[in-house]
Amino acid sequence: MNQFFRTAFCITLLFTCFFNCKNESAKDNKIVSGHQRMVDMLDSIFRHANAMDYYNLNGRKAAMVRDMQEREPNVNNKYSLGFEYATQLLNAGQNESATMEYLGLIQQIGDTLFENTKLVYEMLALSYLRLGEQQNCINSHNAESCILPLQGGGIYTMKSGPENAIKVYRRILAKFPDDIQSRWLLNLAYMAIGEWPGSVPKNLLMPELIFKGHGDIRFKNVAIEAKVDTRGVSGGVCADDFDGDGSIDLFVTSYGMGDQAHFLHNNGDGTFSDKTEEANLTGIVSGLNTIHADYDNDGDQDVLILRGGWLSKGNHPNSLLRNNGDGTFTDVTIESGLLSFYPTQSADWADYDGDGWLDLFIANESAGKSFHNPCELYHNNGDGTFTNVAKDLHLDFTGFFKAVVWGDINNDQLPDLYLSNVSGENKLLVNRGGTAPTNWHFEDVSAKAGVTDPVNSFPASFFDFDNDGFEDILVTEYSFDLETEPGKPMLEEYLGKQPKGDHLRLYHNNGNETFTDVSNAYGLNTITYAMGNNYGDLDNDGWMDFYLGTGKPDLRTLMPNRMFHNAGGKRFEDISMNGFGHIQKGHGIAFCDFDNDGDQDVFAIMGGAFEGDLSNNILFENPGNANHWVTVFLEGKTCNRNAMGARIKVQVEEKGGKTRDIYVTVGTGGSFGSESLRQEIGLGAAEKISFVEVQWPKPGIQNSVYHNIAMDSAVKLTEGNPDPESVQLQKMSFKH
Repeated sequence: MNQFFRTAFCITLLFTCFFNCKNESAKDNKIVSGHQRMVDMLDSIFRHANAMDYYNLNGRKAAMVRDMQEREPNVNNKYSLGFEYATQLLNAGQNESATMEYLGLIQQIGDTLFENTKLVYEMLALSYLRLGEQQNCINSHNAESCILPLQGGGIYTMKSGPENAIKVYRRILAKFPDDIQSRWLLNLAYMAIGEWPGSVPKNLLMPELIFKGHGDIRFKNVAIEAKVDTRGVSGGVCADDFDGDGSIDLFVTSYGMGDQAHFLHNNGDGTFSDKTEEANLTGIVSGLNTIHADYDNDGDQDVLILRGGWLSKGNHPNSLLRNNGDGTFTDVTIESGLLSFYPTQSADWADYDGDGWLDLFIANESAGKSFHNPCELYHNNGDGTFTNVAKDLHLDFTGFFKAVVWGDINNDQLPDLYLSNVSGENKLLVNRGGTAPTNWHFEDVSAKAGVTDPVNSFPASFFDFDNDGFEDILVTEYSFDLETEPGKPMLEEYLGKQPKGDHLRLYHNNGNETFTDVSNAYGLNTITYAMGNNYGDLDNDGWMDFYLGTGKPDLRTLMPNRMFHNAGGKRFEDISMNGFGHIQKGHGIAFCDFDNDGDQDVFAIMGGAFEGDLSNNILFENPGNANHWVTVFLEGKTCNRNAMGARIKVQVEEKGGKTRDIYVTVGTGGSFGSESLRQEIGLGAAEKISFVEVQWPKPGIQNSVYHNIAMDSAVKLTEGNPDPESVQLQKMSFKH
């Protein structure tokens, strides 16, 4: 469907829904809400979607390919369609049926393994491996499932899948010994049945050092006990106190076009309850990412769901869900003026013009000249509506943008903008101010700031990794290599080779609107295939760590999610194998103190792009440490109520009277995962807090300095009020 007809379809769909609803309303003498119109629209889009236009309608696509195959007279084409049919069955999670189809294809070629038929054997082995994952890691998951190195409860009890995969992989590797992807998957198959490393042929064994932990930071997955192990494909998470009871709740989405969003209420006793229906969310479906903020300054957190990512064509609208303050949400997308049909998975909130209301930048995805989807900047009108001013401010540029984050790189109380581009240079735009929302000026300093790489980028974050008072930039690579072995560069790195491909970038802020790439110096010259990201402080030492959700849509790319520990602002240590290396594909991530015990836990969305690449979400409980902490709630009065963009400086006194400064920024963190706006700040081995200083996110407001704040406590700091207010949080325990 070309751009004109697609746009016409979207408009027709909207107005058909509107007039049908209007006619029904006339009969019932009542008006159908914008919320119901959105529910109806999403349902119609899902029911009428052409499977060939979507990555995640694999069951429908398999049926269409099967029909094409049956009608195809050409033998070669028929075979190719048979391979595509088997692959779509595999992508749909119909692993046993896919296995039978691949076996049939191999029989047709006389069971001959050579270069041109190798891929069929690879997919057969993968279908066996996926069957084992489905039976053990997914359908019978436990706290240790899917986490590298597989051990304890992570060892499969139903072994036939990986056992058959081993036979095929060994046959492949006997003829293609340099196939590093098959070698990696062979090792995982042996690990799954508890026979690694002893039973692996020595010439095929991956080095044991790869799976070795580092240090003593080790968390446990408590998602099952906490009842947050919802299952889905890739998706987003918002973690915050949505109902004002003092405990952090979860709002999660899944990429499937008909996948229901879920609101998981924190019960305050170590468990969560699914309150989706009670929250008025039935029919609010799909969403690759989601972020939250109090856009209407009413004191509770609202949610934005982002849809259509990777689809280029764009006919799947985003949703703005207003928090009604009574445990329910209402979709106000249409009424607010945010309805559009551009494909995206990335947006961020900030008050770019300092009027006290949060504005919204949406980074859309454009693919060449065929799909021109300009970025949008929605100015908050302060009355529940928004106006797109991107064209006025020359911010309606196009690119295949996968991340957008606001951050104040020069500490002038005006938020600046960074965008990552998966098919071009990244952008850094400095906010130079203005006199009205439509004549604001942003200067593109990308090149002179030195932050355009990597060329193929994905998630990004602003965070002050070295506590020097200036926000730094982390942006990860995401190579679109077309290798037969899709994870080859990362696996070569594991083997100590110099791989082809780019690496993530850690850009240090020099304090003069330029940055220096310090990736290599900080131990981050690494390939990650990161998709999800966020940061926090695992051990309350006052230095920000970060977690990356990894993977590629290809089912063969089973690679660990990556956790990096900040060693005193001097380097980063890869501690993925300390129990964080979940093998399923990772997306939305949030560091939050879910049990109110003073340290941050980690929630992560697991699952891939395809319909059958399901996984259960995980919650890593922080076991605690000896370091101190403080939790800070900010409330703006003339600036936005969330005080999003505020910079907090905590000065602590350490042993011997030495002082140390710790910096955090109020926001939801990285570009793929949205964490609580309360700031949970580690203080290390401090003996006391000297003071807390707040730089409010609005030009002209003087910094506020607060004294007499106790360690290991929670406080609320309000703009204009010099006195800290104590906050009592109910501590709880996850059930084991």
